[in-house]
Amino acid sequence: MKLYYLFLPFYISTVDWRTVAMEPACRKDKPKLNSTPTRGDRARQKSAQQEHKQRQRAEIYALNKVMTELEQQQFESFCKQMQSQGE
Repeated sequence: MKLYYLFLPFYISTVDWRTVAMEPACRKDKPKLNSTPTRGDRARQKSAQQEHKQRQRAEIYALNKVMTELEQQQFESFCKQMQSQGE
């Protein structure tokens, strides 16, 4: 049995030590949360992570394509501008 000591001297005379000793037992009545994931949870989490990575990869490729096209357009306009200045 664990006893919890109170370090404040004026509380010692008013504490019922049986109540203090019984506190941990009262806490055991509360349901514990199961923190370890089950196989199904792990599989769903892994599947969700894979989908997220695929979606992210697709977004990156789409953004890369748009940026490449924009860069090409800017380069072509730069080339036209340089040709018109050279003439």
